[in-house]
Amino acid sequence: MQLRLLLPAVAFTMSALAMGQSECSEFWKSAPRASDVRFSVNGQSKGASVQVGVPTELNIIIYKGQDYRISFVYDEKIIGDHVVARLIEKVRGPRKKTGQAGEDAPAFEDAKKVIWDNQDHEMADAVEFTATSTKRIAIEVMAPGVPENPKDAKRGRVSSDIGCMGILIEHMPTPAVGF
Repeated sequence: MQLRLLLPAVAFTMSALAMGQSECSEFWKSAPRASDVRFSVNGQSKGASVQVGVPTELNIIIYKGQDYRISFVYDEKIIGDHVVARLIEKVRGPRKKTGQAGEDAPAFEDAKKVIWDNQDHEMADAVEFTATSTKRIAIEVMAPGVPENPKDAKRGRVSSDIGCMGILIEHMPTPAVGF
């Protein structure tokens, strides 16, 4: 008997989550474009629902000889007035030995190297750079959320902790400079 009541509730919840995800999937299109018209939208641009306080990442490939502009757009009512964002290079290398028995087989792991952190750049919502080599990087973002309103807490209201975020990636061939 209880299962019949539970199944519609689960179906409704899954439907609401799916609608929220599809609603956010195009969110990156609302990001302001680069002022330099030579930049083109990169197909790796993405939008998604993100949970406040939970880091999430988008893995992309950047190519040598290209300039990139990566910008962030988000629902400020839920996400807050900024996001914490880092560009991380993932380098595959041998795992460090721990001295335990049975470690004869070579093992590999991803080492993370932070190449840009917006906390070092006044919480910037965009970054431009030139790729000097082809590599895979992760764009790691975390939404801090909106400070809770004390009036809402007294009334028993719960603020939503899932909001839309978009990452617009633009690229262009690196301009030749110099003589």
